[in-house]
Amino acid sequence: MKASLLLLSVPLATALAFAPSGSQQDPRTTTATKAKDPVVAIESISAIQYLDLQGTKTNVPAHSVVEVRLFQDFRNHIRVELLYENGDYSLIDAQALHILRNGGGKRDVKFVRTIPSGMRFPKLP
Repeated sequence: MKASLLLLSVPLATALAFAPSGSQQDPRTTTATKAKDPVVAIESISAIQYLDLQGTKTNVPAHSVVEVRLFQDFRNHIRVELLYENGDYSLIDAQALHILRNGGGKRDVKFVRTIPSGMRFPKLP
């Protein structure tokens, strides 16, 4: 009888060894969500140039720009939010975006790469 109990305990011990432990991995920090976390960098720039969808080139001096948010998951164009020092806001769909670092009037600007649900629009400073 004791031999049969011993044989039953081996598969049970093996199953318990491979069972997930009580301290499971936090689902908020999986690799799938880490790719969706915003990437933040602070750069000293002098201006931002962008080419809009109609082909017009626009130059935005950096002296009043506080934050630039670049959104992922847009295949045919670039979507950018610009937040200004005075609280103004711009949402731009562009073909190209140029960050100019050399020139007068440099300023440290926060750059954020995120997903569209990370927009600042309804929650402006």
